[in-house]
Amino acid sequence: MATRLNLDRSMEFQDIFPLKFKYSFEDYRSLMRCVLMKSLYDSDIKSSSRYQGMYKGNYFNECWSIKFGFYGGIYGIVLREVEEGAGVFELYYFPSANDELLGSVSLFEAVLAGEPDFLTKVRNFSAHEELLNNFCVATIYLKPQERGLALSFKTKLRDRSYAKDGVRVEGKQIIAKEGLDKNFPCFRVSLAFMNFLHIALCKIYEPRYESFEIYKKAAHAVIYDKDRNLKSKADPLCGEIFVNLIYGKDADDACFKFNDKSFKKLPGSAPLSKFLLRLAKEDKKQIFMQGGERPNFFIITGYLGSGKTKFIQNFIEHETAQNRFTGIIQNEIGKIGLDGALLDAKYALVEIDEGCVCCSMAGQIKLAISQLKPKKPDSIVLETTGVANPFNILSELNEIKDAVNLCAIVTVVDGANFLKERGRSKIMLEQIKAADVIVLNKIDLISSERQERIRQILIQNNRCAEIFETVGAELNPNYLLYRQSDTSYMASVLLEGKMHATHEDEGIVSFKKDLPEGIDRQNFIKFMSDIPENFYRIKGLASFEDDEAQYVVQFVNGKFEITPFSDRKRCDNFLVFIGREIDESALVLDKFINN
Repeated sequence: MATRLNLDRSMEFQDIFPLKFKYSFEDYRSLMRCVLMKSLYDSDIKSSSRYQGMYKGNYFNECWSIKFGFYGGIYGIVLREVEEGAGVFELYYFPSANDELLGSVSLFEAVLAGEPDFLTKVRNFSAHEELLNNFCVATIYLKPQERGLALSFKTKLRDRSYAKDGVRVEGKQIIAKEGLDKNFPCFRVSLAFMNFLHIALCKIYEPRYESFEIYKKAAHAVIYDKDRNLKSKADPLCGEIFVNLIYGKDADDACFKFNDKSFKKLPGSAPLSKFLLRLAKEDKKQIFMQGGERPNFFIITGYLGSGKTKFIQNFIEHETAQNRFTGIIQNEIGKIGLDGALLDAKYALVEIDEGCVCCSMAGQIKLAISQLKPKKPDSIVLETTGVANPFNILSELNEIKDAVNLCAIVTVVDGANFLKERGRSKIMLEQIKAADVIVLNKIDLISSERQERIRQILIQNNRCAEIFETVGAELNPNYLLYRQSDTSYMASVLLEGKMHATHEDEGIVSFKKDLPEGIDRQNFIKFMSDIPENFYRIKGLASFEDDEAQYVVQFVNGKFEITPFSDRKRCDNFLVFIGREIDESALVLDKFINN
C-alpha cells in the first residue's frame, strides 16, 4: 500500500515507488522518475544537494534534464538497459553558453553547445544521437532489494582528447599539433548528481548506508587525426573510478558486479567517503542558523602579502558587529607571530609557531581548537602561513570534523602582483586550486583588462570556486557562512593521488632578527630599498631615533611601507624574513641590528 509522503520524517521506499518492484525496464525508469519528482518536495534534499528542478522529456525513451546549483549547465539522465538485475543509467552534462565548463569540452562539443536550438534539443536529448555520443560523463547502476538498495557509479577522473594534427580555423591555429582538445572533469561534475542521489536515498533507508567501496584504475585519453581516426594515448590524469554504495539491510548481494580486475580497491578510509557522505548527515540550517555546539570553521590561505591579515581583520569586525565571537588559529613559520599583535578587534587567539601547519604541524590544529572551545566561539578561522599548501592538511580535517563545521577554504590572491609571481611558486597555484572561495584582492591597483586576465587564470585552475573581487580584502562573512565546502573538488584531487608541494620543496625558509630601540631611520630605509629579489616577505616592528612611536614594517614583492603602530602596549622590535634560499649570514645588518 502506498504511504502518504510526510516531509517531517524520513521517506520510505513505498513513498518513492508505491508499486511492487518487478525489475523491469519500465520499473527502473519509473523509479528514477519518482526519486527526481519526490525530491522536489523535500526541502532538506533540495538545500543539501542544491537540486533546482527537473524536466521530463517526452521522447519514447524517456529522459530527464536536471539543474543543480553547483554548475551553470544542465544534467541529463536516461535509462540505457537492465543488466544483471540492475538499471543502467547514463549521466550527461550539457554546458550552457556562459558555462565556465564550456572551455573544458572538445571543440566539436563547444560548436554543438553554441547552436541556437541546443537547449531545446537538451530537453529531449535521448532523441539526438549527437548529444548521446558526446556529453556522457558517468554510468549509474541502481539495484533495489527487499530491504535495501545498491548504488554504483563509474566515471573517469578526466575525459581528455588530443588533436594529432592540430586544428586550424580560418587560418588560425586553434589547437596545436598533438594539443589538448578536451579536458573535462567528469568525476567532479558527476559528484553533484551522486550527492543528490545519496542524500535522497539516505532519506529512504535506515540505517543510512551500510558500506562504501571505491575502486580505481588507469585509463587512457584519445588522440584523433584529421580523418577522425581514433587511438588511445597514455594519460595519467584519465583514471577511472568505480564506486559502490549499499543502503539499508540485506543489500550486499545487490551490488553490480564488474569483472575488470585492473581496478584496484582503495582503502575503506578513502577521503572521498568522508567528504561525499558527510553532506547527507548534517542539517546545514541547524549548523549555520543556530550555531549549535560546533563553531563554523574557515581556512584562510594566500601567498605572501596577499592581504590575509586584512581579510581576517574585516571578518572579525563584521562578526563582532553581529554579536558573534571569533576564534583565530594563527600559524607562522617564524618563532613569533606578528599579525596576532596587529589584529585589533574582539577575538580569541591561539598561535601555532615554529613550523608550518601544512607541513609538519597538522596535529596541532585539533589541539588549538580544543584550546578555543571553552571561549565558545561562533566561528574559528585558521590562518595559514603565506607559503602553506592547504591540500596537505585535508587529512587533518577528517580528524576535526566532529569538533567544527567546515564551511570553506578561502584563498586571498594579490591582484597587483599575481601575474608576476605565479610562475615562481607552485604553492600559489595549489592554494588557488584548493579554494572554495577566491578573494581577488587589490583590484583598485590594476586595470580592468588585467583583472579579467587574472580572473580567467583563476577559473582555469579552479572552476568550482566562487570569485569575489575586493579592495582592502573587504568581504562580508555572510557570503561564507552559508556555503558548503565544495567537497567535489577536494575529493577529485585526493583521488588523483597527487603529492602536493610544500614550501620546503621550493627552498623557502625564514628567520627572525631582533631590533634594538632607536635605530637610524635613513639607514633602515636604505636597507629596505636594497632587499634582494629572493626575499618575498619581511614584516615586523621597529622604532627610530628621536621618535617615541613604534612602527609596523611590511615588505612584499620589492615594495615596503612603514606605518605607525597602535597605541596599545608596546612590543619588542623585530623583523621576520621569508624568502627562497636566503642566507641569514649574508645580510649586512650591523648598522642597526644587534647580532
